[in-house]
Parts: sequence; C-alpha cells; structure tokens
Amino acid sequence: MVEDAGIEALPDVIEVKAAGGGSDLERLLGEFTTEMRAQFEMFRRLREAAESLLDGADEGLAKLARADVKAATDAIALIVRTLEKIDSLLRQLERDRLEAEERALDARDPEVLRAEVEALIAARVEQAVAARLDQAVAAHVAEVSGLAEGQGP
Repeated sequence: MVEDAGIEALPDVIEVKAAGGGSDLERLLGEFTTEMRAQFEMFRRLREAAESLLDGADEGLAKLARADVKAATDAIALIVRTLEKIDSLLRQLERDRLEAEERALDARDPEVLRAEVEALIAARVEQAVAARLDQAVAAHVAEVSGLAEGQGP
C-alpha cells in the first residue's frame, strides 16, 4: 500500500524528536512514543502475517485474515494519530519553553544586561590585546635573537 510507506516512516521521525525530552512530561511523552513504536511494529507484523493468509486460504480462514488485516490497519492508523499528537505536544512544550526564556530575558533589568554586555566586550578586548601583545613580544624576541646571532635586520 502506498499509504503505508508514509505511515511507517512517521514514527522514526517522531521518535527522534521525543528522545531528548528534559521535563517529566517530555520524558513521559518520549516513553509513550517508544511504546507506540513497539505497538506499531507489532500491528504491522500482524497485518503482514494476515495478508499472507489471504491468498490460497479456505474461505473461513481468508475471512478471519481480512478481519485481522482491517483491525491491524485501524490500529496502525490510531497509533499514527497518537504519535502525531505526541509530536504536536512536544513541539508546543518547546515553544512554551522558548517563550518562557524570552519573557525571563525581557523581565531582566536593562542596567544588569548592559553591565553583562560591557563585561563581555571588555573580556574580548583583553583577549585581543593579550594576543597582539604575545605576537609583538614573539616578533621582538625573534628580532633580538637574530641580532645576537649576527644576523642584522
């Protein structure tokens, strides 16, 4: 089925996103995703096994196999919808976390922020000056060493 190819690819994508959750809710959603993935695989195998019984089976067995295929397909569809909902919840949690961080930054005192930026700038200037000083000293030492060995400028 063409539809199944998209369904089978979906859980891997969602599972990656769910793997790194930080909060208890994110970890729980990650565990749900892992469990849903296992259920997805089980129903997929059940559907494949039932489909293999459709051809060449007696009528009663074929009827049961068709019912199993339908039940497995319905279960897979429900799992996919559940995984999509989990993915949506994880995305919303991430948006909420980013918004909370932005609000926390917005609520900070501008003078404190200014002082932090000035300290960062001062540290970078000190690093740049120290690097230039080291280069100048190394160049001077090389020049003095050359003069001491009799190699003029």
